[in-house]
Amino acid sequence: MATTTAAPGRFAATAAPSSSAWDLLVAITMRDVRVKYSGAFLSYFWWIARPLLLGIVLYFAMGQVLDVGIDNHGAFLLSALFPWFWFQGTVFSSSGAFLGNAGLIKKVQFPRIILPLSVVVGGTIEFFVTLPILIGILLFTGVNPHWEWLIGIPILVALQFALLCGLAIGIATLTVYVRDLTPALNSLLTLLFYLTPIIYPMSRVPDEYQWILKLNPIAPLIEAWRQLLMFGEAPNVDMWPSVLFTIASLAIGIYALRALGRNMADAL
Repeated sequence: MATTTAAPGRFAATAAPSSSAWDLLVAITMRDVRVKYSGAFLSYFWWIARPLLLGIVLYFAMGQVLDVGIDNHGAFLLSALFPWFWFQGTVFSSSGAFLGNAGLIKKVQFPRIILPLSVVVGGTIEFFVTLPILIGILLFTGVNPHWEWLIGIPILVALQFALLCGLAIGIATLTVYVRDLTPALNSLLTLLFYLTPIIYPMSRVPDEYQWILKLNPIAPLIEAWRQLLMFGEAPNVDMWPSVLFTIASLAIGIYALRALGRNMADAL
């Protein structure tokens, strides 16, 4: 793909990649995936190990020590942890999408939206690699296969992918101007982890605190993953908070890039 050199801060910031930019998106995504695990002896095994190890620890602490009394507790945890790790890892990594490519942005003219999108695509590849392992573990623990998986999994993947695209674009853009956002994300994601029904079912939350979960637009998405994978319940209208939040995140993210992107090279 032909590129042109531009003066810092002068080339346009487009919010939609042209057809000629898809090769660049693929190239950057593959580069980031290789660099992320270069030199790692176990390499891509860590994609599976992170949620699996946390699931084992939580299973022992909550299922064996605290005896929370949740049926098929291992499958209960993993069916939410794998989608959560996709969300958490992608959101956190997106904060460095522009900062980590400052030299490229200052020297080459290309649609900047490619950089946060490459983070999302990379995270999605990781999730697709781990999904068959997750399904295999669920079947091993006694979960029955459901034909609804064929419909529900593509729907939830598409929704979470779109949500992550909006969040990644907005976070990557804001981090250029607010550098404290990166360390703050770590704390915010930890807080969001406990405010999302991952280690506990929504039914266990007392009625007076249910409103807190309803303010969390990620909660219906994670709950939908669990209900689909464990019980074969296809996504339904209860997903509307996540759908609205996805639309809002895309609109805000693209607007932020258009509004702030023109001076990004100077800020970097």
